[in-house]
This record gives sequence, structure tokens and C-alpha cells, in this order.
Amino acid sequence: MKTLAIEISSAAAGVAVAAEGKITALRRFEAPRGRGAEVFSVLAEMRASWHGAERVAVGLGPGSYNGLRVACALAGSWQMALGVELVAAPSCCLLDVPEEAYLAAGDARGGRIWSARVEHRRLNSAIALLTPDEFRLQIEGADLAVYRVGDLPGFASLPATGPDASILALLAPRLTPVDPTRFGPIYLKPPHITPPRP
Repeated sequence: MKTLAIEISSAAAGVAVAAEGKITALRRFEAPRGRGAEVFSVLAEMRASWHGAERVAVGLGPGSYNGLRVACALAGSWQMALGVELVAAPSCCLLDVPEEAYLAAGDARGGRIWSARVEHRRLNSAIALLTPDEFRLQIEGADLAVYRVGDLPGFASLPATGPDASILALLAPRLTPVDPTRFGPIYLKPPHITPPRP
């Protein structure tokens, strides 16, 4: 089975193709906040490698609102238009790290930090939204490796890494297909909306 994996929840984005348990194509690219649409150019360049894919896998975040919305809309549209299987995984479960169990964290903006315990590429508990002080207490007592995804003010000493599309592509055969009308990004906070003036 050929799988196309799309992971654009962070600035270090990627698209990967896997078949028979091996990565056959991989393209990493920069997608800073607000530039998730860069994935369309990447997919156009890689068309020959993903053509005929029977499964699309997408990283659900947490991460950039724009990147997550683009990835989910793209994957869901692909499923509905072409009838391919759609699978998804939390992006924090896709970090390129050697440990099977780790704590991942990232900047949730607004003075908050998201934190997730991962074991064997699955969430071990709900993703927490913490203050910097709460996060500091959490990592002081952590009995496992701690990684930051992207910049994390006040915690630059933590090793940095990011979700990897190739890990998602290889994980995809073990994931259960999802209903495209019932899946969506992992949002930790409601979107900031400025109401119109009267």
C-alpha cells in the first residue's frame, strides 16, 4: 500500500511517501506560521511519487492553526474526491527522537505551554495546557526525556525537535481509518476572533 503523509503543524513541515514499509520520497520545507499553503507547491513537485496513493495520513497538531487547517482540509478533500483511506495522528506523537516514551512541549501562545506524554507513538494522557511555572514543575519531576517543538520561551535549554512526516508515513498502516466528516485539528484553545463593532 502506498501512503502519502502530510505534516505541517510546525515550521519544520514535511511530506513523505511510503510503500511496503519504506520511505520512497520525502520533502522537508519551512512553513512558518501563516504559510501552511506552501504544501501545495511541494505536492505538485512530488506528484510522480505520490500518484496512486491508497492512503493519506495527516498530523493533527497541536501546532499552527493555519498549518493544521490546511492539512486537515487537504486530506479530507483528498479522501472524499478520490476515495483513499484517511488516517491521522497527533503531531506530538511523531517526533524524531530515539526514546519510545517522552514528554513533548510547545508554545501555545498567550503565555501557555502545551505538554503531552507520549509512549509508543500514542498519547499517554490528555494534552495539558500549562503556565510556564506549571510546566517547570512538571519537567523537574519528569522521569522521561523532555523535548520542545520549535521555540519555547524560557526553556531554550530543552532539546528541540519536531514532527516528522516520514514517521507518520511509516506509522500510517497501523492507524485506523477515520471519518473525514468527524475528524479535525487538535485545538487547545478556541480561535481568537475579534467580534465586529456595532
